[in-house]
Amino acid sequence: MSIIRYRPSLSDTPVFPRLSTGPNRIARMMEDVFGTELPEGLGWHPPVDVVEKEKELVLTMELPGMSLEDLEIDIGDNLLTVKGEKRMEEEKKEANYRLVERSFGAFERSFTLPRIVDAAAIKANYDNGILRIHMPKTAQAVGRKLEIGRG
Repeated sequence: MSIIRYRPSLSDTPVFPRLSTGPNRIARMMEDVFGTELPEGLGWHPPVDVVEKEKELVLTMELPGMSLEDLEIDIGDNLLTVKGEKRMEEEKKEANYRLVERSFGAFERSFTLPRIVDAAAIKANYDNGILRIHMPKTAQAVGRKLEIGRG
């Protein structure tokens, strides 16, 4: 599966930049300084875990504060795509925000399905801000145990 690497902006880097890691730190700094913008939909990437179990792969995506109606999952051309938009709560006139660390906006994450996944049997569930996509392995990928006879 393809995984999109998180790229923090310059404002996310530590006060002591030499302590931060990452091969693209200078490129990110140049983008921030010269105002290069990321294409729409690339500004926020919810974190993802992919776990391989005996009979399936399970993709878990954290989407706190999002409703099921704000999500869309597409499967086609050997690609699994999750799209959505996290909206900021309505601004309250009496509130004076001093710090906002939560991310908002549209996102799109795509993952190449490995050959071992049975795309027709993929199922998803969403509960308490956690999206789980269960991708069963094909019968050939799961295999079978062979009994060894005596004599």
